Amino acid sequence: MKVLTIILAFLFVQNLFGQNQYSYIEKIEEKIDYCGKLNSVKELIGQEVKIWHNGGIYSTLNARDNIKWPNEEIKKTAGKEYWDGYEPQIGDIGKIVFVSESKYKEIIYILKIKDYYVPIKCSYIVSPESLDVNEAHQKRWDEIYAYGEGDCNFKKFGINDTWNRAGIAEIDRMSESFACELKTKGIDTLMLVKRISDNGSSPYEKEYVLWKENGQGYLKTLENNEKHKPTQTEPKKFDWDDLINFYEERNVSSETKQPESIISHFTNLIVQFYNGSNFYAFGMQLVCKEEDEKLKNVQFIRLIDNKLK
Repeated sequence: MKVLTIILAFLFVQNLFGQNQYSYIEKIEEKIDYCGKLNSVKELIGQEVKIWHNGGIYSTLNARDNIKWPNEEIKKTAGKEYWDGYEPQIGDIGKIVFVSESKYKEIIYILKIKDYYVPIKCSYIVSPESLDVNEAHQKRWDEIYAYGEGDCNFKKFGINDTWNRAGIAEIDRMSESFACELKTKGIDTLMLVKRISDNGSSPYEKEYVLWKENGQGYLKTLENNEKHKPTQTEPKKFDWDDLINFYEERNVSSETKQPESIISHFTNLIVQFYNGSNFYAFGMQLVCKEEDEKLKNVQFIRLIDNKLK
């Protein structure tokens, strides 16, 4: 079956920047096109459906004449004034009693849930056996945490309280898998750098894997695009001893203060670094308060960012 990838924000975990964690929720495309032509979907009357997300419920639609109603009694009772505190929930199962089209060409279903009539937009329902958004959300995060099992920290979401987006977007999984393969081969000087959005996944993101092997530095670059099908370069020789020296000489990992974000969403630079047996993880928005520029972890981020531009 085809998969529709829909980016939804959930108040699931707060990252270090005060932003909400974003996740990819996969809504399976239904065998039935609930948003099809009106004459076609009218044949669904009498069938049961599940509320995929309650953001498409029109609790005051009955106060207007935006759709054709089956009768005045259903119109009167199909709204929150009649529901008397009842709130339709994600995952509720209801029977289709009527289908109409709004003046905005939206397909609207009238569901009967228990003793209540509930108007809902077509894209917010699924078949009863399909996952609702909460179930899909739980399934997705179960998969992400399972992906991070093992001893490679690059695949562990939120390692060291750092929002690293591990396992979420394809560009993340590609860079993490490559870096973890190097670690498995015994490479112990290894850095994964992500220049990514904290608001879903952007077509302009880049991720970098840097490593030392037999004294030689290397770099591999991965780049996202509008189709979210990342491309990657072949490894090339790359001298990044200055980054290692800065980290060791300035004792960057000892910095405990976090820079403060000054805007809601922006590009972040996330650094995860195996230096021998030590592992360091830190990330920040690339815009912060001027007084935070003196922090060692911020200076380290600036050095990496300029090196990789």
